[in-house]
Amino acid sequence: MEALIDMDLLCYRSSASAEEEEVGIAIHRMNELLDNILEKTNAKTYRAFISSGSNFRKEIYPEYKANRTAPKPKHLQECRDYAISQLNAEPAPEGLEADDALGIYQKSEGTIICSLDKDLLQIPGKHFQWAIAGRNWSKPDTWIDQSFTDGLRLFYEQCIKGDASDNVKGIKGMGEARAKKELARKYDEESMFKKVRTLYGNDEEFLMNARCLWIKRHLDDDFEDRFYAFVQE
Repeated sequence: MEALIDMDLLCYRSSASAEEEEVGIAIHRMNELLDNILEKTNAKTYRAFISSGSNFRKEIYPEYKANRTAPKPKHLQECRDYAISQLNAEPAPEGLEADDALGIYQKSEGTIICSLDKDLLQIPGKHFQWAIAGRNWSKPDTWIDQSFTDGLRLFYEQCIKGDASDNVKGIKGMGEARAKKELARKYDEESMFKKVRTLYGNDEEFLMNARCLWIKRHLDDDFEDRFYAFVQE
């Protein structure tokens, strides 16, 4: 098994947890978390990815992630540098995010995506989400074997409800419950697409949001191609 690691997340969580500590503590926690992930997934090898400096989504929608105005953790850059120089982390292809690299390199067998980002569940195949805990709550280690259809359903639900963390707007007045209800009885991508397109009533807005939310499956993948394929049928 090869683990596909969301190194953006490891760097961020490790540096954020050591805000009042020396950088060595953040790096130690990152190494510890990586070792834990590899042990839990029984991975013999891994590939770890960090988002590239540019982002094609911001060219589509300049407000993409513009809501992220909070200061970054103090040791974030040092963790990123260490991940690349010492942990063999790879920058994602130019213009892409780490999520895209994980989607591109995920296979039907032999790989497992390791991240806490629920958006990645639109990618079929094996997923691992490690245990996390807050002050009054906890979430255990979770393994998911995502089907192709359920992954698509998650994506089209996101198109309806939007993604507040990435500042991508959905359909006004429609949240998660409505999104699930609208797609509950849709069992193929064409029917999901048609339902979401009808709910939008605005192809330009639908396409813009969908292209931002879609995680690539191969290097030249773009939801725009799927959009026009369905529209022309």
